[in-house]
Amino acid sequence: MRIGSSRFQILLFCTLALLATPLAFGHIKIYPMQSTFGAREKYTMRVPNERQSPAIRIEGEFPAGLEIYDFEFKPGWKIDFKKDEKGKIIGATWTGRIAPYEFVEFGMLAINPKEGNPNMLWKFYQYYEDGFKEEFAAPPDAKMPLRPMPQVTLTSEGSPSSALTK
Repeated sequence: MRIGSSRFQILLFCTLALLATPLAFGHIKIYPMQSTFGAREKYTMRVPNERQSPAIRIEGEFPAGLEIYDFEFKPGWKIDFKKDEKGKIIGATWTGRIAPYEFVEFGMLAINPKEGNPNMLWKFYQYYEDGFKEEFAAPPDAKMPLRPMPQVTLTSEGSPSSALTK
């Protein structure tokens, strides 16, 4: 049976689109994506590796006003803290290894800011053994090839959407 040229092109396009999908959607996420001002929260950073090379380091800058006070440690991983002049943790570097097509989740305990901008943006950089670097530093609505920063939206206590975080 002979495949028609246009049918072959459609099949080829679909195959290539499926192969490229992991690259287009590779991203670091923070959960929960919504919380309340002033709340104590456990944030989970999910770091996938959708490349052929192992991921070996993740650098993060935390949102202004967020007080992170405890970290979940993972076997095989080291965490170095970045602090401001007052000793407050404002970022961290996780060093370890994420094999291709695997992911790791890291937990952090924090106190949300009591007021201010309701959109907390987290900036990350992911480094790979082959020297490649991914930057998750673009605005949340950025389009490929830019990779958006994870965002957590804060609401006021008692607002209808804050009931989702309880």
